[in-house]
Amino acid sequence: MPDVAQAACLDRLVALDLRGNPIGDDGLAALVDSPHLGRLRWLGLARCGIGAAGVEALAATDNLPALRYVDLRRNPVEVTARGHGQDIDGKPISVELPPLGQELIARYGPLPWLDVQWGWHWLGVGWEEV
Repeated sequence: MPDVAQAACLDRLVALDLRGNPIGDDGLAALVDSPHLGRLRWLGLARCGIGAAGVEALAATDNLPALRYVDLRRNPVEVTARGHGQDIDGKPISVELPPLGQELIARYGPLPWLDVQWGWHWLGVGWEEV
């Protein structure tokens, strides 16, 4: 991942879907260290083996100023807002941000990808929506 993260062609990306690739915390840390992802708005990391160290690196980076949404479903830690319950229309009844997400916001300030608005979407958010 470190070699890929340094590729200058990444500067054109607005969305990057790595779902199902076992990049883990080290791979995510290498990715967020890239100086070429300043336009990235949507990042798919579901089922990538991301733990607390990986989301900490994501929260701490200044290299992703345009990032608005990160799909972190089905990873070892829960960090993004999730809906609970279901109303008659199939929408969540309530949305909560897990403790780790709250800790990251307390430490690093508001992070658009941790906004509770994303928790109202059961199946995630498509890149064209951000």
